Amino acid sequence: MKPSLARYFLIAFLAALTLIASAGLMLYHGTTDAERHSRDRAPIYAPQLLANQIAESTRQWARATKAIAQSPLALRILKSADASERRELMATLASLQPELGEIQLITSEQAKGQTPIPSALGAQQKHMIEKARTASNQGAALRAETLSLTLSEPVRDADGGIAGFVLVVRNLAEVRALFATTPLIDGYAELQQVNGVSDTLLKRGNEQLKFSGSPLAITLEGTPWRLVMWRKPVLTGLAADLHRAYLGVGGALIVLLALCLWLAYRLANRMLQDDLTIFTKLFSDVTHERLRKRYPIELRELQNGYQVMYQLAKMIVNKHQRVVSSAGIDHLSQVSNRRSFESKQHEVFARVNEGWAHSLLILDIDDFKRVNDTYGHDAGDQLIVQFGKLLKEHLRSSDFVARLGGDEFCVIFPNTPLKKAEELAQRLRANMPSRLELQPNVLHHLSWSGGLSEYSRQDISENAALARADQALLDAKRAGRSRTEVKAA
Repeated sequence: MKPSLARYFLIAFLAALTLIASAGLMLYHGTTDAERHSRDRAPIYAPQLLANQIAESTRQWARATKAIAQSPLALRILKSADASERRELMATLASLQPELGEIQLITSEQAKGQTPIPSALGAQQKHMIEKARTASNQGAALRAETLSLTLSEPVRDADGGIAGFVLVVRNLAEVRALFATTPLIDGYAELQQVNGVSDTLLKRGNEQLKFSGSPLAITLEGTPWRLVMWRKPVLTGLAADLHRAYLGVGGALIVLLALCLWLAYRLANRMLQDDLTIFTKLFSDVTHERLRKRYPIELRELQNGYQVMYQLAKMIVNKHQRVVSSAGIDHLSQVSNRRSFESKQHEVFARVNEGWAHSLLILDIDDFKRVNDTYGHDAGDQLIVQFGKLLKEHLRSSDFVARLGGDEFCVIFPNTPLKKAEELAQRLRANMPSRLELQPNVLHHLSWSGGLSEYSRQDISENAALARADQALLDAKRAGRSRTEVKAA
């Protein structure tokens, strides 16, 4: 089976299709493996679980603070005036709830400002005392100004009155560690303070997701905080279904590839057909013995072959033209021969009916036989050569000159009426030299006789004008030679 352009394009399409399918399959498996691995990891950040853990820790601290406030030791410490006894009782009280950390007790008078606050208390604790004054009948009080928590609980006496307050300050390192280690995938979370102000205490994740949509806010019950979560937008459509997405994109790529290859095939085929048509024109021109200056080849791949073929065609046409030219030229006089004359006369006679006048002059060299007999044929040949050269030099470029045989020449004056042709014959005779040097020291007196006629619409044969001119030539010879006789149609 012969190869074809369509088959090569089909092979290219199948190869490209195989590459696309292989790359797509590898990408699909890689993506699905990554997606499966992502599903096998910890679930997307569970804010409710974290909120429950933080709230439960805070409730435990509140319960422990309340237990200390209800302990008899707390009331004894507030009632005791002995500083040493107070320190011993405070150490015992702290050992009951070691997870709370630093514990402070103040009397109700100190809370109300009636007695000074101990200098050992920090600014935050003093600030909590002010809050405790307004919450003396409301149970526990909570406040967080940084990532720490201050708890206060009233200590009541036997009559139910408030004898003082228990103050506990918790450094929330546990909350920070819990917030940092809870699984977070494609999300962003903030721990915010909402007790009086709204400050961000902790944050984690891709903060750009904060601008992606509405967040999920969870108030941490029993604390001055809330947990706010932003999640990555859920994929929909083909983006959510990788199988359908790859099938859709792959199908679109295959269709696009097929369309591109089909268009490329159509374009290449059209350009190839156009170039083959140009080559056909080249061969046709060669067979008609002509050649154009340029043949527009479109495909660059055919340019080298075209250049080689064009040069070969040029050589063939030039050689053929030289052969044709040499076949139509008389080898001695270097003017047209009898065959060329007959072809030209046929062409001229065919144009007579178009209304143009054409004239014909036959010339015969006088005393040519005497030159051959006296000086030899080399001298006679030299006379033929020089006479043919003189005719070409002193006639118009449009005039046709031929040697009919021997010393007889013929001139066709195309598009020239008989009157004008007679003037041209006279001018030719006047311009001819009177002497020619045929050989060294051999001079010949040049003269010629002529018969002039014209082609006519009434002529039955194309040789009718030639016959009239030949008759006029005979008349010129009978009249003494070295003259031109005219014989009209």
